[in-house]
Amino acid sequence: MKLNKTLQVLMALMMTATLPVLAQEEKKDDVTKVVYQCDFPDVERIHLMLNTLNNAVKHYQSTLEEYEIDIVALGPCIQYMMKDFQGTGFEKKPYIEQGGPVGNGTSGRFKSLMLTAGDNINIIACENSMKKKNVKKEQIEDYVEFVPAGIIKIIDLQREGHSYIKIM
Repeated sequence: MKLNKTLQVLMALMMTATLPVLAQEEKKDDVTKVVYQCDFPDVERIHLMLNTLNNAVKHYQSTLEEYEIDIVALGPCIQYMMKDFQGTGFEKKPYIEQGGPVGNGTSGRFKSLMLTAGDNINIIACENSMKKKNVKKEQIEDYVEFVPAGIIKIIDLQREGHSYIKIM
């Protein structure tokens, strides 16, 4: 009889000890995860992407939902992440610093998005694309992270449960 009580106490302790782990796993599942693939040069598509990103951020902030958004820039989209174009295969276009809905260009819109979303958003540049266009890390905006291959990062994020978005 004493053995049964000891066993019951041990089982109760083990179950109690696992509750924080279960709660933590449940909390992870509550985070909305999204990955945007940005691989196009068209400024109108960039502004459309930025509009959808701003709408998503506003929604999640107003509903107090946890979210993580990753933007993976590869190919011609790298130009929108650049602060210095000298010696690269990209040419600085006027729309990078001017135009768009509020007049501050794509660069200003990306910076504003980063300020609004904070740690909930990551902008990631593909080093393969950078090499092809002779772009060095120091020519990219300071808020951008780097990965060897953008497409592999997108695949990995999808495996981790991110919803995939590409503006067409």
